Amino acid sequence: MLLLLVVLGYLYIGPARTLLGDLHQASARHAQVVELERQAAGLRAEQRALSAQGTIEREARALGLVRPGEREYVVRGLPNN
Repeated sequence: MLLLLVVLGYLYIGPARTLLGDLHQASARHAQVVELERQAAGLRAEQRALSAQGTIEREARALGLVRPGEREYVVRGLPNN
């Protein structure tokens, strides 16, 4: 009887280790999904901000671009406040 219990215990060790490994892998995948969802939300917010009225013009002016017909002026020698 004891030998039968030892054999049955041995037969359960393999599947139990596989189950624990699968649970660990599922937990890691869940954490990865949560991180990707957070990144996607950030990218959607950035897309909304970049699609807003005036964002393109503001970014272009920051790069030093001007509209056709405008003149660019550079002011130098301003006092430090």
